[in-house]
Amino acid sequence: MTVFEFQDYKSFINKWISIQPKGGHGEYRRMANALHVSTTMISQVFKGDKHLSLELAQELSDYLNLNLKEGDFFLLLIEFARAGSYKLKERLLRQIKEQQEEARKLKNLIKDETKISEESKSIFYSSWMYSGIHLLVDIASMNDSESISQRLNLPRNQVQKILDFLMQEKLVNKKGNQLEIGQAKTLLSKESPLVIRHHQNWRFRSLDKMIEKKDSDFFYSAPMSMSEEVAFKIRQKIPNLVKEITEEIIPSKSETVRTLILDWFEY
Repeated sequence: MTVFEFQDYKSFINKWISIQPKGGHGEYRRMANALHVSTTMISQVFKGDKHLSLELAQELSDYLNLNLKEGDFFLLLIEFARAGSYKLKERLLRQIKEQQEEARKLKNLIKDETKISEESKSIFYSSWMYSGIHLLVDIASMNDSESISQRLNLPRNQVQKILDFLMQEKLVNKKGNQLEIGQAKTLLSKESPLVIRHHQNWRFRSLDKMIEKKDSDFFYSAPMSMSEEVAFKIRQKIPNLVKEITEEIIPSKSETVRTLILDWFEY
């Protein structure tokens, strides 16, 4: 489900709440805390005739962890709902439909991409080396098994075996003597048992890298005590931090590789 499937922001929010754990129980309260308003107001908006201001809508967009395009569309839905004249509503509705069509086209493009089988996913997520080598291929100087084996300090035959697998699954393509990342995807659902394996793989790799003590690396672990309010606020900030980092990474040129591991849990 995405916000682009809706023309009414209240329907989107209520649907989003319904698919949260425990049917979204307590979600109005959490939203109210994030927006610094009363639960009564949230209830009046999403169960009544009141509307969010654009300022609160922006805060709610961050709470929902919407990306830039989704957030812009969400604000457009708010403007449409608040519009006071037929002409303005008609104009905004046209913009809504145009953005929905763009989103549908993008979704169809993603559907056309190759997805590897569950059996192949189990191999890919059996070790950090598969995803690590997959990303290294995108760096110009890391374009063959020899350079990758030296970079990762792994046996060349092992690297070549992994490259062969990646090419077989179309995760990596070979054009002449050049390797490049392919169109195939290794997307996992949140419920997949391989998600835990993925987390474990890179945490084990992190433990190995701690020994090297490079100035370019950063490791931090700290159990701490705090109020429930502060714990909640920090939890809300983390997705926004990840989104901010991701939005900087995506358009940047592949020149190096890093791993970000971020945990926040109650013990």
